[in-house]
Amino acid sequence: MEKKPILLRTIVCLIVVAVFAGAMYPLTPRDYYDVFKASLKNPADKIANELIDDAVARQKKDPNLFQSQALLAAADNKGVNLAEMVEGSDLNNNRDVMSLIRKKASSSIRLGLDLNGGVEFYLELVPEKTEDAEKLRDMEENFNHYRDVAVEQLRKRLENLKIFEAELAPSGEKHIVLRAPIVTNDEKAKLRDLIQMSARLHFRLVENASPEELERYKLNPGSTPAGTEYMEYTDVDYKTGKPVVRGFLVAIRPEMDGSNIEIARPTRDQFGQRMISLRFNSKGAEDFKRVTQDNVNRQLAIVLDGKLYCAPNINEPIAGGSAQISGSFTDDEVQSIANALQAGSFPFQIKVSAVFDTDPKLGAASVKNGIWTGAVSLLLVAIFMLIYYRFSGFIAILALALNMVLILGALAAFDSTLTLPGIAGIVLTIGMAVDANVLVYERIREELLNGKSLKAAVDAGYDRALSAVLDANITTLITAFILMNVGTGAIKGFAVTLSIGILTSLFTALFVTRLVYDYLLRFTKIENISMLHIFKKTNFDFMKMWKYALGFSGILILIAFIMLGVRGKGVLGIDFTGGTAITFNYKQKGNTSKIADALKKAGFDEPSVTYKSNITASDAQERDKIEVLLRGGKDGDKGVIVGQLLAKEFPELGIMPESARVQHLDGLIGREFTKAAIIAIVLAVIGLGIYIVLRYELVYALASVLALIHDVLTVLAIYLIMGKTIGLTTVAAFLTVIGYSINDTVVIFDRIRENNALKKCATLTENVNLSVNQTLSRTFITSVTTFIVVFVLWLFGGPEIQDFVWVMMLGVLLGTYSSVFLASPMVEFLLRRKNAKGVK
Repeated sequence: MEKKPILLRTIVCLIVVAVFAGAMYPLTPRDYYDVFKASLKNPADKIANELIDDAVARQKKDPNLFQSQALLAAADNKGVNLAEMVEGSDLNNNRDVMSLIRKKASSSIRLGLDLNGGVEFYLELVPEKTEDAEKLRDMEENFNHYRDVAVEQLRKRLENLKIFEAELAPSGEKHIVLRAPIVTNDEKAKLRDLIQMSARLHFRLVENASPEELERYKLNPGSTPAGTEYMEYTDVDYKTGKPVVRGFLVAIRPEMDGSNIEIARPTRDQFGQRMISLRFNSKGAEDFKRVTQDNVNRQLAIVLDGKLYCAPNINEPIAGGSAQISGSFTDDEVQSIANALQAGSFPFQIKVSAVFDTDPKLGAASVKNGIWTGAVSLLLVAIFMLIYYRFSGFIAILALALNMVLILGALAAFDSTLTLPGIAGIVLTIGMAVDANVLVYERIREELLNGKSLKAAVDAGYDRALSAVLDANITTLITAFILMNVGTGAIKGFAVTLSIGILTSLFTALFVTRLVYDYLLRFTKIENISMLHIFKKTNFDFMKMWKYALGFSGILILIAFIMLGVRGKGVLGIDFTGGTAITFNYKQKGNTSKIADALKKAGFDEPSVTYKSNITASDAQERDKIEVLLRGGKDGDKGVIVGQLLAKEFPELGIMPESARVQHLDGLIGREFTKAAIIAIVLAVIGLGIYIVLRYELVYALASVLALIHDVLTVLAIYLIMGKTIGLTTVAAFLTVIGYSINDTVVIFDRIRENNALKKCATLTENVNLSVNQTLSRTFITSVTTFIVVFVLWLFGGPEIQDFVWVMMLGVLLGTYSSVFLASPMVEFLLRRKNAKGVK
């Protein structure tokens, strides 16, 4: 042990902690103008203060003007080059400076709609103008199909911006509701531009025209020849570095469009100018080759959303399937355009009808309760570990606290969004972080009982626990990785958080705690450590109980299928089925949790209450709204009934029932989303099975997969018996159950395999019984610590997260039960069938 590079490991640990702790700053957004001042080369610059005063005055005249827009307008109006005033690299113009300040002003961790609210865009889909009567008729007859395509393409664009937790749902006949966890004004402006970008890319030929003709067309655009239009773009003269406006006579009919783009990415040319590199699929490459081959020595105009970006000359046929778009881009623009092109163009023009600021879906009180209950539950876990493992428990608490810092820092560093499903991932990783310490401590205890010295016991404990710790975490990481790459929306957000938590847990449990032990054993005279021991040399015969367990589980699984058959689509929550959105004007806010409870008692399904503010409304009385979302179809009378109930039960709201506005919303989860989620879950289970086959053998994989299916179905049975429905948060909770269950099962399997190799028992049945008994303390402690967290959330977390917590509690109990009473006997049964002679 003395030879271990303790100093080097200490430096590595400090660097890792410093990097992730630093990434957490700032936790809240900062004022745009303050950040601008802090970024100045000369903080006392009088011109900068004048620009800020001008920007503030502009905002007073136009409240809808964002800080970045006001400052940019002030600088442009005075002809000030901000790039010369601000510290930073690669700043070419004022818009580059605005992007830099926007990034500096944003908070480190973005909270989701449920925790912090965000922005809601009410979008109208307007079919694009076309002279193709057949195409226009097709769009009108199949409008719902094209609308679904637009929804999925919008979702892809948001995910390219690392916004995985946005909510999109068709509304009414021609609209889409988009909610995103964005709260700063500048991010809203950026997202609005991205939404309205149709990403319709056209390649159009340039017609011959003399300079005199181009000047005439510029002054009188209506004088262009039929089938053409005058277009221009601003280029840079590389000799002088000054902007030059270039005009062209461009054919209106495109030679090809961008529908077959496979890859679009931002890049730079040899002069350092930003551009977009395109690569087409096989059909697009063939079309592009045809266009360039038929028009050698002509110019090809590249037009995006009606704007000309460049018109390069075709020197020779281009057969490689590649093209470039050059132009005057900022970093944000070139990335946004590339993302939009790769995600796909819209068959519509998107008109932003209204923009709302929305309050957190969980309500301020629930968010506060969630924070406090989370803190209390973690405190209880810490107390339990301290009492049970004493001094070693203190080391585990230190690792747990450090793990939280690393998780939050990683969320900030990777620009992730923290939502309720994300918290599910954190809850699971907290349990797994404790579990890794428990596995090591239980091994150390065994080595001490075998008479080894403390130094030897610590070495052996970490070495022998390593296999179980890695297997337990890697199996869960496989699940997270597949969900992250195949899943969408909240499922992907859950997977990102879970992946981060697993990696940080491994670092703190195996690296940091070992480092602490090394310091203690090297620089102190400690020779022994004490721990409580609940299960001392137990000898329960679990193999005799498996028939009773199998019968009990069989009944629950049968109930699950019966409930699914009886309730049908009734088991699906509003996230899947859609519902009715009813909005009212109000005078004073009330408690959203109490309002939702009152609606639920009145018989309304899955009520959700949110406050939002229409920031585009000119009339102040029409700005503030309260929205009630209910499960079920549109019903004109429902709005009046809900309004009368709220007016009676909550008179302080000042609601007028007759002012109700009722809209039908389709489910947040469309066909593509559902398909991706199902594929993700199936691939996750297959991936787990393959890993266990490689690490163990086929019978272990089969037993673990069957145990996973059992856990999901039995939890589902009890959950449906309670009359509850399945939504996005419960899907995330079921995924958490899968991760927890496989973790527990693999630890027992690892001990069975080890005892098989050591041939500790005469028969296979005795060996499996011994293995389950040996890991019983670890199984109990891990279940208790995880259950403490979710139970406290169940007691005080508020009604909005009750369904999520119910699934988690049931999952912890049934996952532990299946690992001990079903998965282990199943392995014994399968191994015995494979080798009739047993273990000799």
